[in-house]
Amino acid sequence: MRPPTSSLQSARLDKVATHTGHFAVLAIDHVGSFAATVRPDDPDSMTTEDIWAQKLSLINGVGPAGGAMLVDPGFLEGTGFTRSGALSETGLILGIEDGDYADVLTAPRFLPSWSVERAARLGVDAVKISMFFRPGGDTSAATSFVTEVVDQCRQQDMPLFAEPLALYDHPHERGEAVTEGVRLFGHLGADVLKLQFPEPAENPCEESWAEACREINRLSPVPWAILSEGGDYQLFRRQLQVACRAGATGFLGGRAVWREAATGEGTLDAAAARLRELNSIAVTEGVDWKSRKRAGKAGCDRISECE
Repeated sequence: MRPPTSSLQSARLDKVATHTGHFAVLAIDHVGSFAATVRPDDPDSMTTEDIWAQKLSLINGVGPAGGAMLVDPGFLEGTGFTRSGALSETGLILGIEDGDYADVLTAPRFLPSWSVERAARLGVDAVKISMFFRPGGDTSAATSFVTEVVDQCRQQDMPLFAEPLALYDHPHERGEAVTEGVRLFGHLGADVLKLQFPEPAENPCEESWAEACREINRLSPVPWAILSEGGDYQLFRRQLQVACRAGATGFLGGRAVWREAATGEGTLDAAAARLRELNSIAVTEGVDWKSRKRAGKAGCDRISECE
């Protein structure tokens, strides 16, 4: 049985949500993939300092349009970043797992020397972890990792966003794989599930999308939000609408929001406009996290049932 959310945990979740209680998060915790996105022909030409400077520009130019930012520890400690000015009320989520695995089957783990307690000392409002898994495979290492992080989060009254990343061989297997991640990890104690959209982009049928999202909503015992997974902005916009109408609490959007601004093919203003539009969709179409939490294990098939 999940312990009740402490008042400090609730306050911190409120901090990373919009004033309406939805998640509209600018994800910029990318490490190796950031340079590959910005300079795909020569990612090694970007120094760590180059990456930090580019991220800082994106955060200052785009971040205020959302409710929170997801950043990596290297950036946070390396730059001494603090929220001020237009970002003073913006929530801060820290990704603390070692995402630079030699291969996706490597057991998930913390970044070296990192813990929830260390993240809490930096004054962040929530932490995020991700873990690869294959449905039907051995998920014991991933389960143990999530359980360990949940225990640390309870000790620090720190909210946890958990991101199960499903592995599958064919696009038509995606829906069941993502849904299995909810079954495997949703009950372990994380406060929010950060999920892949459950239908492949190759499937144009939005009713199939909606059905898959409703199934996730029915199964999830906690609030859930979708990630952009490096996709096309217009596609992600449509996915978010479908997911929120099915009961999602919002999104964590990365490259779909800021890719063109980072490469120089677009502007910071255009990226900020994207984040504002996604924010509006989450708020008007989605379910706030407290209502979704109250829905509990039963989930809800319609927004009105969660309100």
